[in-house]
Amino acid sequence: MAFARFASHPVAMRLILSALLTTALAVLSPAGPASATPAAPAVVKMTFDAAPEPVVKGATITLTGRVWLKATGNRTKVNFYFQKAGTPASAYVYQGYATTTDAGTFTRRFTATTTGTWKAVFAGTASRKNAARVDEVQVVQRRSKEIATYGPLKGYYATPTIRIPSADYKAIATYSCEDDGLLVLVWNGQPDVGEAVGSDEVGGTVTLNGHLGARSGYFEVGTWPGCTWTLRIFAGIVTTQV
Repeated sequence: MAFARFASHPVAMRLILSALLTTALAVLSPAGPASATPAAPAVVKMTFDAAPEPVVKGATITLTGRVWLKATGNRTKVNFYFQKAGTPASAYVYQGYATTTDAGTFTRRFTATTTGTWKAVFAGTASRKNAARVDEVQVVQRRSKEIATYGPLKGYYATPTIRIPSADYKAIATYSCEDDGLLVLVWNGQPDVGEAVGSDEVGGTVTLNGHLGARSGYFEVGTWPGCTWTLRIFAGIVTTQV
């Protein structure tokens, strides 16, 4: 037989066995194209603004911005978080989200409650990297400024001459009486400006809103001897951060 003849030649046998082994390996491990390395997610551009700033408590604050890559937008979801001023930097609380337009722009409105930092977050995708931007917003509260207080006192009283810093003012008298009630509150503005309000209840609050523009003068409180009262005067506006 032919195989028997080759068996007597060691070199020939080695060549035959090597060829068979190579063929078997080729069948068991077929060659294929090399695996491609996945492309790294692209870096996106992002803008973010929270406005107006400062904003009055209770007013609307608008969050706007854009997420995009080159000339294309990024129609996806942007999440919003808020960190109250004075809390740890990690104390962001989820507030909601907005879906971007085809151009990548987004808008969402919230009610301003307290000073702090807003954060807009794009979570990213398989092809685009995540991104985040922050914007701090000061929230303020405006209230009437108290410029003078008198009392508690009883009976008739005329205040020292005081100056009102604005054309408008508010004077609030709170009183209570032992028996019959009566309180009259008068502003004697100089020169020749008078405004008055009164009540004949046993007790309560009397408010005089002045608008005649006198900047200097004095207040009179007229009441029964058995009535105790306190007078507080407000003018102008004071702004505080909340």
